[in-house]
Amino acid sequence: MKYFDKKLRLFIAAALCLTIMAGCSNSNKPANDTSSNTQANNETSSTPDESKSEDNKTADNNEAKGNENALLKDIKTLAEEGKIINSNFADKSSNISDVEGKLGKADKSEWVSDAKGNYSTYSKDNVVFGSNKGGRIFEIRSFDSRLNNISLSMVEKYFGTPAHNVTANGEKIIGYTAGADFKMLFVFKAPTNSNDDPKLDHYSVLYPKGTVNSMASDPGREW
Repeated sequence: MKYFDKKLRLFIAAALCLTIMAGCSNSNKPANDTSSNTQANNETSSTPDESKSEDNKTADNNEAKGNENALLKDIKTLAEEGKIINSNFADKSSNISDVEGKLGKADKSEWVSDAKGNYSTYSKDNVVFGSNKGGRIFEIRSFDSRLNNISLSMVEKYFGTPAHNVTANGEKIIGYTAGADFKMLFVFKAPTNSNDDPKLDHYSVLYPKGTVNSMASDPGREW
């Protein structure tokens, strides 16, 4: 009987030890699980921020592209009236005296033989007017700062293959017709290996018939 009691006590002691060890083991698990869950939550929480950042970039790019296309549309629409985006004067219907009456004397005025006329520069207004000997305006050049956001590829994508395409003197000039009377000329720095898609420097709206000098048998400019 004593032997049996002794054996029973040993069995109970062993059972208690196993119970205590199991309890200690279980008490450690929640801490590890909590740590794992926290790490997982941190990783998950960073993902939306990154996605939001990419979404913002895409939205900004789309907005910029929309602004540039809207500007190109304005350029085309106004060119069909003989106008540029930053002046109310028009080729064909305006005279340089009209310009001087509103804007005053030009900062600089010079005769350019190759261009068939006198060119008057108004730096503050970012515009240059080309006029013939009778004073009629036949070309208006725009140097509006918004043009610097437009690249060569954007112009070609919007207007298509240019009817006029010349690279000379460090410049690339492409041209398109604008209605029956006018033409558009876009002037870029010539593309290079380091910059194959230059930004627009300036553009002009040309009225070719205004460069004709029948008295001198001069057919005038085509572009």
